[in-house]
Amino acid sequence: MKWSVILFCFMIWTALLATAQGESYPLTVEGVGTVTVPADVVTISISVVSNNENMSQAQSEVEEEMDRVISALKKAGVKDEEILPGLGSGISSFQSSSRVCKTVNNTTVCENITQSASTLQRSAVVRLESVDKSRIDKVLDAASSAGANAYVAGYGLKDPSDALAEARKKALDDARKNAAAIAADAGGSLGKAMDIFTYPNLGIDYLYGSGSGEGGMGDVSTRVMVTYEFIL
Repeated sequence: MKWSVILFCFMIWTALLATAQGESYPLTVEGVGTVTVPADVVTISISVVSNNENMSQAQSEVEEEMDRVISALKKAGVKDEEILPGLGSGISSFQSSSRVCKTVNNTTVCENITQSASTLQRSAVVRLESVDKSRIDKVLDAASSAGANAYVAGYGLKDPSDALAEARKKALDDARKNAAAIAADAGGSLGKAMDIFTYPNLGIDYLYGSGSGEGGMGDVSTRVMVTYEFIL
């Protein structure tokens, strides 16, 4: 009887130990992937302004000015579809007040002087599916010669799907690397992936420049959250 009890207890202990050693828990980690790619699209911002205090006249002036600029851009080779629809306009106002005092016949006289100015701006965006420096410079020169303010607002990708796929693969590799390190530090091992969540695209971050397509490199990033089996 005594040996039966001992054998029974040994079997129970062995089973419990095996269960404990093979027990798994969820381990959730984040991974980030980034790839740097050359841009193939450039965005150029163009604007014209009027300082006419008469808003009706200012409106007419900026519209006529923008028409001249658009005409100059088309002569420079910009296509209709490269000029984004929805020309924007905005009014900026400035006002300052000061108090001026002077002495007249031993009497100090003060008066408040107010100065104000308003500027009406109209803008457009040109999206070129090319980062060729000579073409960018040609568009900038055409806009400036027509009286507009023009600058390169940023670079982008016509189709970012391949870059995003590569960034996502790097994010998954990063997540597994992070999870494996945590599992090893905790004295366990990493099992299979149980769940994968992809965050909304972080976007494409491009360098902003002053007209050189050579600066059109950018980072495409994505993040994932992966839950693995953590085995003790």
